Amino acid sequence: AGLPWEERARLGAVPAFVETVKLLVVNPTEAFARAKRRGDLFSPIAFAVVLGWAGVILQSLWSLAFGSSLLDLMPPEMREVSGFGVAAKTFGLVAQIILAPIFIVVFLFIGSAIVHLMLMLVGGTKASEAGFEGTLRSLAYSTVSQLASVVPFAGGLIAMVWAIVLEMIGLATLHRTSYGKAIAAILLPLLLCCVCLVFAFGSIVALIAGAAASGAGN
Repeated sequence: AGLPWEERARLGAVPAFVETVKLLVVNPTEAFARAKRRGDLFSPIAFAVVLGWAGVILQSLWSLAFGSSLLDLMPPEMREVSGFGVAAKTFGLVAQIILAPIFIVVFLFIGSAIVHLMLMLVGGTKASEAGFEGTLRSLAYSTVSQLASVVPFAGGLIAMVWAIVLEMIGLATLHRTSYGKAIAAILLPLLLCCVCLVFAFGSIVALIAGAAASGAGN
């Protein structure tokens, strides 16, 4: 039948949004089971933009509040110098808030493509009828985890862990696969990024050590 948000024309946008958020928070397995498999991609994308934008705004507000508090604690002679840095940071955060919806949509498609490729590699799409749309819906509706951004400082970490759990449930449900394959598809890109970072760091250290040894030899 679809999630309430996917039936907002009948239920009303605000009630449908609130009911979908409640369902994803309280019973994500049922929520993803009710989600449409194909068609109406606007609904999950719009849902992701609203929740993702809210998360960006909340995290920016916490960052601004922390920066202002830190500035107040500084000695008067340091406030003027530090004030320029805070002003530049504030401008950057405002620009980030304005551009956030565009970046959310771009990263949603890129992230969905990467996760879907990983899911195909681990054999998690064999029984799927949802295809790429199922992966995009899983990631899009998992942005409800951005509600954790209301928690100062630790909100980002909580939201990341919560999102991984929701994405696992969504992928397993919409693609009719196991939780093991779903979590593998989510964590493999993160693991590959870590390996690349370690390799890059090791290469830099090796170059520096080689240059230092060459200089000492001369």
